[in-house]
Amino acid sequence: MSNIISSAIFACRNVDKTQHGDVGRAPVAAAQSINVVNQAAKYNKAIAKGAELTTKLFDKWADKSKIVRYGIKGVNWATKNVNPLICISSGIKVFRSDDKISTGIKEGAALATMFAGEAVAKKILPKLIKKLPVGSKMGAVIKGLLFVGASIGSYSVGEALGKNMAKEVKTNWSGKSSKIDYMA
Repeated sequence: MSNIISSAIFACRNVDKTQHGDVGRAPVAAAQSINVVNQAAKYNKAIAKGAELTTKLFDKWADKSKIVRYGIKGVNWATKNVNPLICISSGIKVFRSDDKISTGIKEGAALATMFAGEAVAKKILPKLIKKLPVGSKMGAVIKGLLFVGASIGSYSVGEALGKNMAKEVKTNWSGKSSKIDYMA
């Protein structure tokens, strides 16, 4: 459902997250940035020609190098699989955390609600935009902004719920046992 607006916003947010220590978001930022260029190429002939020339250059290079060929395959996969990369980045965050249980609960809740919010947005937004008295370009801008809002908003709600769930688990967890007392 992403368009150039939502991809650009998500790319900027993920670059910022990467710069602030969330290293798992670097491939996400790169894939979303490439998606921005690909989508911009649909609207701008100069960008399209530049992208085409760059692609031809890398294709020639790939003919001579297996590493480049596999790199191109990886980039192509990444641009089509941003959500799995986001899940991997959350796994990296949990792995690097001192408090893996709390971080895992928080990340799991955040991702679950984000994907649910995005699924709802994908169903509702096209119908909503059709009802608005705006052109297709303005509709695309509105759809992109609303999709970003749904994604970020639902992630934030899930993150807050996850933090609260993690506190409950820690409060009820007996340090002497690996079992959680659900009957407390």
